[in-house]
Amino acid sequence: MEQKVFLKLKDKNGNLMGNMTISGLSKVEQTSQPSKDLIIMENVPLVEKPDNETPIQYCCNPNKKNFAPLMLLEETEYQILFESDDSSSEFEVLPDLMKKDFSHKPFKPFRFSMGDSNHYRCAGTLNFRSYVGKSFINVIKDKIQSIPIPIEVRSKKIKYYEQYPAMIADLSEYASGLIFESKSPLYQNFKVDYKKSSTLYEDFMFLEYLFRPENLPAAYEYITRNMYSRLESYVETVPSSFASNLGPSEMIKVISTPENLHKSKNTPNLWPKKFNKYMPNEVDQIRYHDSIDTPENRFFKYFLESLDYLIAKLLKDPNDGYIKDKLLDFSDELGYYLSQRWLKEVGRMQFTPLNSQVLQKREGYRDILKYFLMLELSFRLNWEEISENFKGYERRLSELYEYWCYFKLLKVLNRLSFTKLDFEDVYEINKDKWSINVKKGENSAHNFNLKINDNDVKIKLMYNRLFSQNTKNKSYSLAFRPDYSLLIKINSQPFFIHFDAKYRSEVEILTFYEKIKSANLSHEKADINKKEEEEAIKRDSEEEKSYKYKNGDIYKMHTYKDAILRTEGAYVLYPGTQKDSIFKVEDANYIPSVGAFPLNPGQNGKEEDNLAKFIKGVISNLIIDYK
Repeated sequence: MEQKVFLKLKDKNGNLMGNMTISGLSKVEQTSQPSKDLIIMENVPLVEKPDNETPIQYCCNPNKKNFAPLMLLEETEYQILFESDDSSSEFEVLPDLMKKDFSHKPFKPFRFSMGDSNHYRCAGTLNFRSYVGKSFINVIKDKIQSIPIPIEVRSKKIKYYEQYPAMIADLSEYASGLIFESKSPLYQNFKVDYKKSSTLYEDFMFLEYLFRPENLPAAYEYITRNMYSRLESYVETVPSSFASNLGPSEMIKVISTPENLHKSKNTPNLWPKKFNKYMPNEVDQIRYHDSIDTPENRFFKYFLESLDYLIAKLLKDPNDGYIKDKLLDFSDELGYYLSQRWLKEVGRMQFTPLNSQVLQKREGYRDILKYFLMLELSFRLNWEEISENFKGYERRLSELYEYWCYFKLLKVLNRLSFTKLDFEDVYEINKDKWSINVKKGENSAHNFNLKINDNDVKIKLMYNRLFSQNTKNKSYSLAFRPDYSLLIKINSQPFFIHFDAKYRSEVEILTFYEKIKSANLSHEKADINKKEEEEAIKRDSEEEKSYKYKNGDIYKMHTYKDAILRTEGAYVLYPGTQKDSIFKVEDANYIPSVGAFPLNPGQNGKEEDNLAKFIKGVISNLIIDYK
């Protein structure tokens, strides 16, 4: 079924510059044909939450996640046609998609002319490959640009709503955690620096890390439920008949204000006779109450207001798409925090209580102090490789996934090892520029000491290590560079297993239609109409749909295993829904083998557990075979 979107492109004065048609092919028949402002659509479904299969969708509630409502799909080819009645003008079609910072140009116009003396036409194909995020549809006519129409390019392989933000937040956490490593050279040089951050990306990385559910949201929830307060005294003037006690200070006040006395017929038995039955009309009483207007809570309030100011400042920049969209999310959440009633009871911060034991030790408050240091003292850690993916709207998801898988492997090995890895071992650090890059190749080796079945085993993890005829660890044929290589030594004998991150997968639909048809159309078992049958097939097809590795990736793992000497196994890491697939020479042994492991952002750690179990199994096999 062909899907079509017709866009009317106008300049800022409302003048029509031309019409653009975007066409794509959907496997599922669509019926809705909505029209939205300058957009007319055919066979484009209106959805509350986009899927990762339909080529064109229109999101009814995009502001929930600050996405563009018109949504396309990565790794999908679209047909583009732009038409204008003005044949005498010069046009640039989709100029934002022809810019140089793409590794490829998403829009490829046809080389032959389709226009005539009265009309201008330009046609071509559009394919974003593995770039995802927000982009724009526009044209330039005689150096005048049309109003850009935003589009969202979503992922096919991961859940764009949940898993993509989780992956970026993980990468942010790995970089931001560096400052609090006591052995880190950046920790030793940490000092007050009031320079302004040079790029929006630097602030974004901090905010992305800060607004993870387990960071600021968790600290805020804990503090508001267990807010620190202190007992404060205050003086209240009450009628003498309501006085509960009179101490020396109150009696002095009575004696010093004789104008406040009156003669009474009934005086308490304990009232001093020297007063000659004179009693005060009013007396001062000392009262006590719990107050949350403490320096620590003023500090907490100041931190939230500082975040609000920072986000408002960053939102003034209209050019950073993904960052700006996420800032709107953060602004909404912070607005909820700042609207709470307790803020009215807390005054403005007069000084920074850095020596407060509450801030340093109490749960929730100590986290806010940590975040404050990162924000107020302008700790700006620039992860250069990742920042390149955020300077524009579109991000190359395959590269980000490769970095993310690397840190997941580090996390698994760090958990298995009894010698822990420090963050600065992972990065090349430029202390003058406060920037970092991930170590690769020969410099990327990280040593881990594991104890498996009472045996001490040394493992070395390498990132992008070269294997060729001229390197110490050899390939006997061509040169290969696996993404991640594990060197395992048993009795001084080296063995390798390799992993490649593959941000690609394919949809597999299991054969069940005949089963559904026979079950539902049998007059003996059920009598349902055609509409119910179609709904049952659609429902079950969604349940049976899974994302699996590509067979070509397994072929490549066989190449690693065969060509790189001393290799016992090679495996794909991919975003998918299938279980681990390991092809073993012998079923009882983990190795020799090739295979694939699903590794998805935002999971509960089960996939990491499976990977850790497999690595331990490989080592156990090597110990049995070679010790």
